Amino acid sequence: MLNCLHPVWKNPIILSSSASPFFHSLRNTKQLKSRIERRKLYSKKSRIVCGVLPVDPWAPNVDSQSIASQLFAFSLFPYVGFLYFITKSRTAPKLTLFGFYFLLAFVGATIPAGIYAKVHYGTSLSNVDWLHGGAESLLTLTNLFIVLGLREAIRKAENLEEIKTNDVSIIKEEKSSI
Repeated sequence: MLNCLHPVWKNPIILSSSASPFFHSLRNTKQLKSRIERRKLYSKKSRIVCGVLPVDPWAPNVDSQSIASQLFAFSLFPYVGFLYFITKSRTAPKLTLFGFYFLLAFVGATIPAGIYAKVHYGTSLSNVDWLHGGAESLLTLTNLFIVLGLREAIRKAENLEEIKTNDVSIIKEEKSSI
């Protein structure tokens, strides 16, 4: 649906044509030039920069997988920052922290598996079951490490709470007996 509209509003011949219904109501060339300049400005704003070159998101030659792989690679930078700050804070349980670091093993295994799937099978990783399953098993292990570490931390916090309440009750009993 959008592809049929794409040439109409981007085609400079139609935009500058006096027969165009869009410009039929314009009285002079000054208005026409200002409209064309606004259209050029709008078309520049509608571009997305991926990598070094600007990419028109409505162009038929844009491959969604190439954009996804670039976003995937870029997402590693904020994640490494997250790992740095969570390690520096020393508040995360050790097993949970290991789980967050283990996610990098998932990423490290997914990239060569995706390349292997593309080279040997000519398709994406998600279409090769045995490779995709192997990579996803690493993600499952990551989730297990994170959840088990958080569960352990909650249990420790509950035990500390019980110890504190027991200590407070013992102190109150000692004071009342004196």
